[in-house]
Amino acid sequence: MDGMRERALSLGRQGLPVLKLGARRALGRKSPFQVTFSVTNRCNFKCVYCDIPLQKRDEMDFGEWRDAIDELRAAGMGRASLIGGEPLIHDDIGAIIDHLKRREVHTAMNTNGWLVEERIEDVRRLDLLCVTLDGPREVHDTQRRAGSYDKVIEALGALRRVGVPAVTMSVVTPAGAETMDHVLAVAEDHGHKAFFQLEHDKSCDVAAAISPRISDRGVADVAGRLIDAKRAGRPVGNSFAILEAQRQRRYLGGCDTCYAGRYYAYVLSDGTIAPCLLTQWQQETGNGRSRGFARAFQEMAAPTGPGCSCVPTHEVNRVLAFDPRALWHAIEVTLALPPTGL
Repeated sequence: MDGMRERALSLGRQGLPVLKLGARRALGRKSPFQVTFSVTNRCNFKCVYCDIPLQKRDEMDFGEWRDAIDELRAAGMGRASLIGGEPLIHDDIGAIIDHLKRREVHTAMNTNGWLVEERIEDVRRLDLLCVTLDGPREVHDTQRRAGSYDKVIEALGALRRVGVPAVTMSVVTPAGAETMDHVLAVAEDHGHKAFFQLEHDKSCDVAAAISPRISDRGVADVAGRLIDAKRAGRPVGNSFAILEAQRQRRYLGGCDTCYAGRYYAYVLSDGTIAPCLLTQWQQETGNGRSRGFARAFQEMAAPTGPGCSCVPTHEVNRVLAFDPRALWHAIEVTLALPPTGL
């Protein structure tokens, strides 16, 4: 009950940023309601589908991250996600989490799970932790790192013990398309929702979207299987709206209708601000270290491109559109409520 109360209070603290977002939307103004902070490109894994650790970037110190948080919070930030690389290898990650929580920002993190137990005192202050799980041991360890499957299971157990809400994110590759039942069984055992993302092109180029290794029919088949599982009451985190869209087409939506750059953004480890991770190489971007973070956000150009199939991005788009079903689905995930069919 205490964990539920804390999650409800954290959700309630987003009320003022939501009101600011609504007012600025009505006036046609930008507002960084949700910001993803990529605190490092360094990683302790070499996943077969990810080149981020090869993209060398400078890293801001804690004082600079504190400035970024303060400026963006004053500009309307209500939600933050911490990603990498692997965010838990960053020396200052605990201080960054602390500062976000002091500023009453709903704070989530994506992790590979390897360091969760080691850094449990930092992790326990999060509002949500997303752990990557690509399938049973043989699939997960082959795609990510030997021994990493057991670390994920240990991490999920540790999170449950300290009361931190968890979800899993599975990257579905051709090798892992048959493993979704296992991921859902783990979710049922540990009481969390499981999200699924089709493998992106390794370059993270928005023009490439889903990896060419997955056919159009393969995309539709994965979406169809997840729809059937969700209808059967299994803990699929993806919303029906996103799954239905993915069953019909490869791209979930175009950059012209995306809220990236208007109501959310990415701050990269060197202070660069981009609309999203997939568009960071496509256009000139500002840097908060030299321009100020709120100013760099306001000056940032809208993204361009054919669109993408990034599930988290499109789930957020539906929330920022104030779609009632999407809002309730987000509350279900945040409060770890039983599914209601959205």
